[in-house]
Amino acid sequence: MFLKLRPFFYSLLFLFGLEFIIYIRDNTGFVLITMAFLLFFSFWEGWDIGKKWKFSILPIFFTLSSTSLLYLITIAYEQQIFIFLASLMHYLALLGAYRLGKYEKDQTAKGMNAAATSATIFFTYTGAYGLFLNFLVPLYVLMLTYFLVTLLLSYQYFSIVKNDGKEKVLVYSSILGLSMMEIAWIINFWPFGYLTTGVIALILYYMLWSIIQSYFLTILSKRRTVINLLFFSFLILLVLLTSKWIPVI
Repeated sequence: MFLKLRPFFYSLLFLFGLEFIIYIRDNTGFVLITMAFLLFFSFWEGWDIGKKWKFSILPIFFTLSSTSLLYLITIAYEQQIFIFLASLMHYLALLGAYRLGKYEKDQTAKGMNAAATSATIFFTYTGAYGLFLNFLVPLYVLMLTYFLVTLLLSYQYFSIVKNDGKEKVLVYSSILGLSMMEIAWIINFWPFGYLTTGVIALILYYMLWSIIQSYFLTILSKRRTVINLLFFSFLILLVLLTSKWIPVI
């Protein structure tokens, strides 16, 4: 059954929390209190549903990245569309954790977790870079954000894919985090807005993520790697050719 009560209830809290943030967005104090409330429930809901602390990582960063990106959306109907889609993805993440908590080899649940992880990565890269452009955030903060979020989210997902060898999972997640931290420094020089930058950063992340996942699943090969590199390079080229080469903040 696709509809589960607890994930649905927590996702409703998430939806109402984002709506309330829009309503009080000019009151910084209440916004911070609301975010603290959402973060607490993000931690609790992941542990409560998935029965392991690692399942709290995804809801926490999904909440942080969603609220950050919401602040960059100024048109009312676009805010509502974003909140609706984000709430659906939030539910998908919790449903995946719920099913994985019952059976760790549930392939459908792993797919849900992977989709929610990709969405969180995109929200984080886009939101963090947008705040970096709009509020003159120091570059090292952007780099640390890319590193920490990539490290923890990758560790959460790869630990599901590879149940044994946690040290190896941590090492490869750290390498992926360091790679994205370096990319965060590079994109500082790019003449693009935060949406284009977020898309390209996500593609680069997914390129590396795909190689590491193939290695953990013992399906890595030269042919697969070359095909992935060519495909993702084509996607990046397509984004570059269809984007404005000016920083839109």
